[in-house]
Amino acid sequence: MRKNVWIWNHGDWEIFHITRVNLRREVRMMHYPTMWKVSLPDIIANFEKEVDSDGGYIICHTNGEGNVRIDGKHYPTETKLQLSPGHHNIKIHVSNPGGLPAVFVESDVCPSDESWFCRRFSGELVSVGFEPYYDSADKNPESFPFAYETKLPVAKTEVENGCLFDFGTELFGFLDIAGACADQEICIYYGESKEEALDMERTYVTDRVSGKESYRLKQRAFRYIYITPAVSNLAITAEHEYLPLTKQGSFSCDDKLLNEIYSRCVYTFHLNCREGFLDGIKRDRWVWAGDAYQCGRINRYLFADKAIEQRTLRGLLGKEPIDQHLNTILDYSLIWFISLYEHYITYGDKGFLSRIMPMAEKLLTFCETRLNEDGFLVGAPQDWVFIDWADIDKTGAVCAEQMLLVQAYFVMSEMVKYLGISAAIYEEKYEKLKAKVNAFYWNEEKGAFIDSYQSGKNNVTRHANIFAVMYDIATEEQTKSIVEHVLKNDEIPAITTPYFEGYELDVLAKTGNLSDVEHMITSYWGGMLSAGADTIWEEYDPALSGTEHYAMYGGKFDKSLCHAWGAGPIYLFGRYYLGVYPTAPGFETFRVEPNPGSFETMQGTVPIMGGTVTVDFDRESLRVTATKSGGTLFWKGNSYELIPDKTLTLPRK
Repeated sequence: MRKNVWIWNHGDWEIFHITRVNLRREVRMMHYPTMWKVSLPDIIANFEKEVDSDGGYIICHTNGEGNVRIDGKHYPTETKLQLSPGHHNIKIHVSNPGGLPAVFVESDVCPSDESWFCRRFSGELVSVGFEPYYDSADKNPESFPFAYETKLPVAKTEVENGCLFDFGTELFGFLDIAGACADQEICIYYGESKEEALDMERTYVTDRVSGKESYRLKQRAFRYIYITPAVSNLAITAEHEYLPLTKQGSFSCDDKLLNEIYSRCVYTFHLNCREGFLDGIKRDRWVWAGDAYQCGRINRYLFADKAIEQRTLRGLLGKEPIDQHLNTILDYSLIWFISLYEHYITYGDKGFLSRIMPMAEKLLTFCETRLNEDGFLVGAPQDWVFIDWADIDKTGAVCAEQMLLVQAYFVMSEMVKYLGISAAIYEEKYEKLKAKVNAFYWNEEKGAFIDSYQSGKNNVTRHANIFAVMYDIATEEQTKSIVEHVLKNDEIPAITTPYFEGYELDVLAKTGNLSDVEHMITSYWGGMLSAGADTIWEEYDPALSGTEHYAMYGGKFDKSLCHAWGAGPIYLFGRYYLGVYPTAPGFETFRVEPNPGSFETMQGTVPIMGGTVTVDFDRESLRVTATKSGGTLFWKGNSYELIPDKTLTLPRK
């Protein structure tokens, strides 16, 4: 019998699960939905298949309600139907208001698989969506395939009229309580820090339960649990919920602190890899396009999990009509295009690209409704011009936004060319906007791009200049000037979020300033660890101390202490130190340009499509092994072809 899987309207499974994520947030026992529009799967799904057979059977299971039509005649679902020899047209109609319409077809001639088609009412037939995991009728596609592990507290301390439980590290999952008194109310306070769990007035996430002797509470993020009043013989366990990803990338060097930072980044990032890329597992637990861009870069050098990137990209985009920026944020819509392009270059999945490109074009058309009379992108009153948590001059058309639009035009031109479509319109827009950005925003006196040409302040921050170098918008001379007058200028306000610090370090590494990269990682990320961080925080300010580090957004404990964008060193080590990156979609060709910086020794593996690249650098030599063809090693001004599975050894000096 052929393989069966559940099938659905293409894209609806991703939208269903990402939307559920975005509607789960709670703040101090209040529901807190997103401020942006969310999409839902179509209520009705229509599936079709043309079959030629010598006879056989079909049983249709549905997630929802529906019927089967064979050669124009209707039949009920969940019934074994016999097919006579010959040609048959099979149609299945399913409705599921508020859920995910899907079908699972058992058959010896036409089981549900990727060969089926779906149709949105009068639209064209297109291939169905499916996931290999859902390969039996009892695996409901509305249930996401997580893995689970029981965790016990490592310490218990009586504090006033309650007990503080410490699980030793941050977790995400279900808290199980047994041994309570049915007639007694129990209050539960969750904390990423001990101080948060014990501060009953300001704890971000809390629960209150009564009426039973045992409870399984909602999924939460926590390390510490404070339960009051104290209950004798109370048993506490946690069912840690996680995505079962395989770690494919690695990095280590002779610097113990950097190795520890890398390890903390790995754990932080894995906790935030779920239905999609989350920002943080305690507070928002939302899918943000800017955070997801950083996450995609990190993922490619650690798990190389193509599926989570595609779920995130598709879930963020949602359904038509597109009448709002992603997450309401102007720059996040633009970053989405760049994310899609870098995803395609990494994995070379032309099928996914071709399916999502029509919606990408509609998103870009929407973005262009925000162009002003000068042809620059501006935020409407309902748009959020974010860029970063920083004091940026956001008067009128903000330079950083134009940098992103320039890159959006570039990547759109590249992607349509990969699909065999003319890129002329995007290439023209790219060249025109790039020239205008230089004309309006480059300030020769300051040797940098200014934030706004409309305010007259000529304010310079790092953000637009970083994008200009990242995306090759700045000329070679401008890049040198930006490094000197902006990136290495202490008078320009420093970046405080790991989000944008990741971009800054990308640019410093790209321009060969690895000593600055190492200094920033050891001081910024190392500073977090010195301040007591077990996982990487949303933001770090070395001027703060104690519980001041935990405050944000006006709340004493509202800062996320396990934030995905803080795992940026994983990307930096793989991309610039191990030096592995694709030069054609799907790593058909790729480069290996190791740069050990100040390290005496360095080892690591980078996953590439269809294989891996391992770099081993010690005091004597450099050794590089690639398991697939297409690679070229660049070392000490020379290039070498990498032969699959053959280690290339070169002298260190």
